[in-house]
Amino acid sequence: MAGAAGRPSEERRLVTCMFVDLVGSTDMTMRLGAERLKRELGVAFAELSGILTGHGGTVEKYVGDAIYAIFGAPIAHEDDALRALRAAEAIREWCVTRGAAHEHPFTVRVGVETGEAVIDLEAAATTRQQMSVGAVVNIAARLQQRAEPGEVLVGPTAREAAGTAAELEPLGAAELKGIGALPIWRLVRVGTGAMPQLAFVGREAELSLLDLALQRAVKGRSVLAVVSGPPGQGKTRLVQEFLRERARDAHHIATRCRPADETGVFAPVREILGVTTIDALADQIARLCPDDSECERVVAGLAESAGIASARGSLASLPAAEREDEIVQAWRRYLGLLGTERLVVLAIDDIHWADAWLVKLIDRLTFAGPRLLVVATARPEFAESAGIRPSGDRFFIELEGLDAEEAGRLAALAGGDDRLVQRAEGNPLFLVELARAGERQDLPLTLQGALGARLDQLSHSDRRLLSLAAVAGERFGAADAAFIAQREPAEVSAALARLADLHYLDASEAGYRFHHGLVRDVAYGRLLAAERIQAHARVARERMHPEDAEGLAYHWWAALRPPDAEWVWAGSVDLPAMRREGFHALLAAGRRHAEHFVIEQAVELIGRALQLADADRDRAEAHRALAAAYQRVLRQDEAWSHLKDALALYRRSGTVPVELYVELVDAAKYYGAFRERPTDATVAGIIDAGRAAAQAAGDARALAAIVGAQAQYFVNTHDTEPEAAAPYVDEAVAAAEASGDPKVTHAAVMLKLAFLEISGRYDEMGRILEIERADPDPDSFRRLFHAIRWASYQLATAQRVAAAEGVAEAMRLAEPMGPHNRTHAWAQATETFVALGEWEEAIALAQRTAKVVREESGTAFCAS
Repeated sequence: MAGAAGRPSEERRLVTCMFVDLVGSTDMTMRLGAERLKRELGVAFAELSGILTGHGGTVEKYVGDAIYAIFGAPIAHEDDALRALRAAEAIREWCVTRGAAHEHPFTVRVGVETGEAVIDLEAAATTRQQMSVGAVVNIAARLQQRAEPGEVLVGPTAREAAGTAAELEPLGAAELKGIGALPIWRLVRVGTGAMPQLAFVGREAELSLLDLALQRAVKGRSVLAVVSGPPGQGKTRLVQEFLRERARDAHHIATRCRPADETGVFAPVREILGVTTIDALADQIARLCPDDSECERVVAGLAESAGIASARGSLASLPAAEREDEIVQAWRRYLGLLGTERLVVLAIDDIHWADAWLVKLIDRLTFAGPRLLVVATARPEFAESAGIRPSGDRFFIELEGLDAEEAGRLAALAGGDDRLVQRAEGNPLFLVELARAGERQDLPLTLQGALGARLDQLSHSDRRLLSLAAVAGERFGAADAAFIAQREPAEVSAALARLADLHYLDASEAGYRFHHGLVRDVAYGRLLAAERIQAHARVARERMHPEDAEGLAYHWWAALRPPDAEWVWAGSVDLPAMRREGFHALLAAGRRHAEHFVIEQAVELIGRALQLADADRDRAEAHRALAAAYQRVLRQDEAWSHLKDALALYRRSGTVPVELYVELVDAAKYYGAFRERPTDATVAGIIDAGRAAAQAAGDARALAAIVGAQAQYFVNTHDTEPEAAAPYVDEAVAAAEASGDPKVTHAAVMLKLAFLEISGRYDEMGRILEIERADPDPDSFRRLFHAIRWASYQLATAQRVAAAEGVAEAMRLAEPMGPHNRTHAWAQATETFVALGEWEEAIALAQRTAKVVREESGTAFCAS
């Protein structure tokens, strides 16, 4: 199979692109001269680059007087769009500050947009040239060109990703060169419009565990509680609710850890202390500590742990072990002083980002330390990798998803419904964001950012393995992943076990599944289209069992669906054969779903097969399959339309299968299920054509089926003059017996019984029923309708006891059946109860019928 996959270092990513253009350099050339201007530009570019990288951006290149930067590659963050807007705001402020300090200030024009781009991670790590390609790059450049000096213009996707955290002024639609009309916004400021917080739902068991930890601390213990879970599971919110509602009387100190390259290793400690200088720290400790000599030791230990320079009492000269002991002792004394009157609760968010020395400090402080409660939130892998010593004062609380009831309540609060619950899999953040996204099916940008950031914690090799394993689907085995990734099975097995330990995957005896379906979506979405498409084709041809219709249909559609497949497979000699394989797989899967009455899915699958069909006969087969699916739920207008399309396609291809005429006449006989039924003349023409085709082919079974359908059509359409249908019914029975097919014969007998009943020919009806009821092994459906006919016959002949027995048998047979067949039995029972004068039973059964009809709105009823 040929194709055009990219290099392994390339990924599709959601990124935010920013172009920053320095304005004023042309005028300054005339005033300053080229040499001095070059120096000033160099200084300006260096300062602007520092601002961009300081906010998490990556400067890709300089284009004339402009800087192009990306947020989200090579490392993604949960809030890349917001980081870009904060950087743009800082750059604007830089212009003002620089203007006040220099006689030749610059100003800037900035364009920002978010979108999907192909990122070359190898280039990102080396040259940073041509590391990103995508429409989003062009849009950001056009926005920058359109901006006025001092203005930051923002595209629609960046605006959506920023949410309410940025104040943006709408400017309407703008015509961008080479792109077209696009709505744009002007950045006013960042940091306003916080999203209102929803009511807290569930988590009673987890709150009870935190309560227990709190009570142990109140009694004088030093306690650590770690709340772990994947992104969005509600770790931080749980801790906030606990502190507000259950630990309100404690002295709260809070900090949040971030990767060291963002904030530095000392930032969390400085936030706990609330100071950044040695003088401020000394003043704070002096207010708590009455002993000056002890005070100096505490200050020295705290300053060392916070990275605060101290000319006096420094611990830097001590050996490592002694230095660590002094720091721990200083913290124990400090926290003891803070907790003299009330319990100290230290809340540490995202402790998995903390430097190892800080984790070790927390371990020592909460292992036989001062009266203290530390509540930390962490990713799932933290508890296993942190090296925290076990004790009775350690609580590890792993958050699972909300249960269905709790998730439903949260969905309702967020403005969503129960349809979101399954997709979110109980994750509160995912559920809320999906609800806020409304009817849109694509993944909200906030979730793409959060999940992308978590994926970027992995090595490139592990991240790529996850993306390729996602091709296999939600569940897969190690052999599947090794096949798709084209790596050694032993190496892949070890990597998958590691990813399961890190809670990206769940392991079971059957293999692996993604810990959350949305993680799989984001990992899968990072593959280049060509690589993804070719992998699906390989799986379909080399890994799927021939009888796995659903699996084959999934992979072939992913490999061949337009529009990407059109350019990926352009010029491939394998394409016609692949399209044919894909067509048959999708058609088989669609028919299987129709057989199980999963009609909407069946229609979707067969519709996809139709898109892959390259010949008229294949298209005709697809239309026949669609008709059969619709007819199962008596949507006769759609069924008839597709059968007529199939007839036209067969005629164009040369010959019409006799079975198609049978299907057409069979569809027409359900005349009451049409909104606009075909005319008698149209049906008669099809009957004549079908009879002629069956006779020409010598196909007795097909002829019997056509004649039987014709008879049923006449019985149905001549219910006020049943004798007019008598010749057709007799011909149908004769043709059925001549065919030798038991199913066709049974259908003819059932038709004969219905005809005799509406004609009032009960003596003939009784004789046939006696013979039919003597059959030792008829199917349950057949026995049900024989029981109904038997009750009707006995009632009509005034045999009331026998009629009641027939009704009782029909009710017993119908009870385990679906609502449609149950109401057939109930309708006959109601008539019998009325005839017997048993009005209470008749009314009760009528009410029961009405209830089922209301509750089973998706069922087509014909006897209610």
